[in-house]
Amino acid sequence: MLGEYELVESGVVIQIKDNPINITLPDEVEGDFTFIFTFSTDAAISQVSNKITSTDKFTLSIELINYDNNTRGGNSALIEVGTLRGIPLFINYRVMDLSNVSKTLTFNFYLKREVENGNK
Repeated sequence: MLGEYELVESGVVIQIKDNPINITLPDEVEGDFTFIFTFSTDAAISQVSNKITSTDKFTLSIELINYDNNTRGGNSALIEVGTLRGIPLFINYRVMDLSNVSKTLTFNFYLKREVENGNK
C-alpha cells in the first residue's frame, strides 16, 4: 500500500519501432481492461502532453505527444482511468526517448482503497 493506493501492476516496456504498446489488466468482475499507448509529434504544441480517449468500455487509448529528442517526462499527478473490479483505477507513467530510435515506457497502475480509521 502507498497510503490509500494499492499498486496492482507495474512495468517497463521498450517500444519496438513505432508499434503501439498494449497493456491488459485482467478483471474477472467487469471484463479485462486494455490500454493502448501510442507516441506522436505535434509541432503546434510546444510541450509534452497526452490525449486519452475511450475506444470502448474495455479499451483506453493514451496518445503521448512530443516525447521526442531525449525528452523525459510523464504525468505529475495520478490520472483516473476508470475502474478495475469496481474499484477506482489510476495510472502514473514516465517516458524516455532514446534519440528518436524508440521510447521506454514505465508505468504503474493503482487502485484507490478506502482508508479505515487512518489505517490500511
